[in-house]
Amino acid sequence: MKKGKIISAAKMRRNIELSFQRSREYGIDPVRRNKSQNILSPAELAERRRNNSELLDVLLPQFEELYKLLSPSEFFVAATDADGYILQIKATRSMIEKSAKRNCIPGYRWMEKDVGTSAISLALKLQSPIQLIDDEHYCKQAHGLTSSTAPVFGKDKKLIGVIAVCGSSEKAHPHTLYMVTTAARAAEQQLRVLRRNKELALNIRFLDQVISSTRTGLIIINSEKHIWRVNRRGAEILKMDDLVGQPLSALKGLKIDLDDVQAHPEAWVNKESRLKIKKRTITFIYTVQIVMCPEGGPMGAVISFDEVKEIYKLADTIAGTRAHFTFESLAGSSRAFMEAICFAKRAASSNTTVLLQGETGTGKELFAQAIHNLSNQSQNAFIPINCGAIPANLLESELFGYVEGTFTGASKGGKPGKFELANTGTILLDEIGDMPHKMQVKLLRVLQTGEVYRIGANKPVKVNTRIIASTHVNLIQAIREGRFREDLYYRLNVFPIVIPPLKDRGRTDILALAELFLSENAANPPELTHEACETLCSYHWPGNVRELENCIQRALHLCEGRQLDREHLSLSSGHVDKARQAGTLEEMNRKMIMETLAQTNHNMARTAKILGISRATLYRKLKKNNKS
Repeated sequence: MKKGKIISAAKMRRNIELSFQRSREYGIDPVRRNKSQNILSPAELAERRRNNSELLDVLLPQFEELYKLLSPSEFFVAATDADGYILQIKATRSMIEKSAKRNCIPGYRWMEKDVGTSAISLALKLQSPIQLIDDEHYCKQAHGLTSSTAPVFGKDKKLIGVIAVCGSSEKAHPHTLYMVTTAARAAEQQLRVLRRNKELALNIRFLDQVISSTRTGLIIINSEKHIWRVNRRGAEILKMDDLVGQPLSALKGLKIDLDDVQAHPEAWVNKESRLKIKKRTITFIYTVQIVMCPEGGPMGAVISFDEVKEIYKLADTIAGTRAHFTFESLAGSSRAFMEAICFAKRAASSNTTVLLQGETGTGKELFAQAIHNLSNQSQNAFIPINCGAIPANLLESELFGYVEGTFTGASKGGKPGKFELANTGTILLDEIGDMPHKMQVKLLRVLQTGEVYRIGANKPVKVNTRIIASTHVNLIQAIREGRFREDLYYRLNVFPIVIPPLKDRGRTDILALAELFLSENAANPPELTHEACETLCSYHWPGNVRELENCIQRALHLCEGRQLDREHLSLSSGHVDKARQAGTLEEMNRKMIMETLAQTNHNMARTAKILGISRATLYRKLKKNNKS
């Protein structure tokens, strides 16, 4: 039996017989309805009506239409929920009084086990339109009446209620059943429309929330290039709240050809542009994507965009160029070292340029990272660049970037330099004393103006980058020799900090650092013997902290027991002749360099990394070794 279809007369007679049999088994009084029939309290009825409000909202107008077609004095219209409870009735006062005597008013349940065979109970059980006349009802109270009912189905053909029309059996007509069935189908159609509208509204609200919460700026335009929507992030970037409805040309500097976007979509990905909004200039990266209608042709486009500085922050996070060391990471308690720490902490609280000076291996980059992490820029990029390790012809593009098409092999769309990547953050100009003289002039201009010109660009990019410079070179001597500009020196030397060499930091710092390197390089580190401690403290450490770290790492490879002794350190003990000691160390360094080069097949970058030195230092040592 198919849901919702009218049953044939023969099948209807058989279903009525079966229903009578069940009614007897339920113990239904065939004469008068039971006074204890299941009924809802007023509060329960109100709750049922609230839970079925959508159904009632659709059915009540149907009631009015049915009522107009029937004789109000002889018929009434009712609605039940899926559990058989009568929720609403439309009738004259006299009809309601008569119905109340038969328990046929709102609040009563009309399942077969409650009232026996009735048009409502059969419609609920068979889920088909039902018409009963006179003695086809089980209870004699309904004899002389005709009832026509039709089930109402919701989503997925689930029964949600029944429409019933009841009146005198003398007025019985098959058309009444068709009328009720038509009303039920009309109600279902309205419910489908309401469901679709509700789902559509939910989808639109969901999409609105997605668009609004997207962390990338979005502008949606129609085919006429009028702005239809700007999400929250977009409004924050543009600092404009009144763009909706305006032409895209209101954003001066953003020109989009929808035909070209459709023809060459790849050309409109990650484009860079500058917008002039009031007195501000925003540099941003944007992508345009056409939105096509199902019939073909563009409906409009979505423009996703973000400020360049946010893109750089993301790139910085992915690339891992973060400052990891803090002042708590720096081991040592000597007076000279603590003075340097004190000055560095003061520098961190300002935005002034810092010049870190110290021998190779003293930890200048660690100080730079610690300063950055204590500063107001700590959440932004920390970009280090070794000015002595990059060839002079590449250093300019590394520092300042270039525009598209500047030279053969240049990246499409151009490339930002380290100053732009470090915007709102910190740039470390390591080994500034080795910077080529030509680049010193260009760096000086950046320090003076706060603007960077990419190679090939005719407009500058404003940058707000905190500068920390470091060097092992005596810059005063370099100025005398004409290798370093005096004006640049005074621009950099605003807050000078001298990091003491390890030999000047004393016994306590040397041993503290040794213990630190042991714990960092071994899960269960061995103990330093007294002889090992004396050897470490008597050595003059020309390679400073870096050399001590390398020494401990080598010693751990040689030490097989629970104690690390003098023999594992590969250092001369006591106050030996410094010239002989230096020669021994130089020979040892030369040997180590040559062995490591052989292991890496003369890969300079890998060799420098293994040895814990910069490539510039490696080149310098090789050049010195060749001369000797």
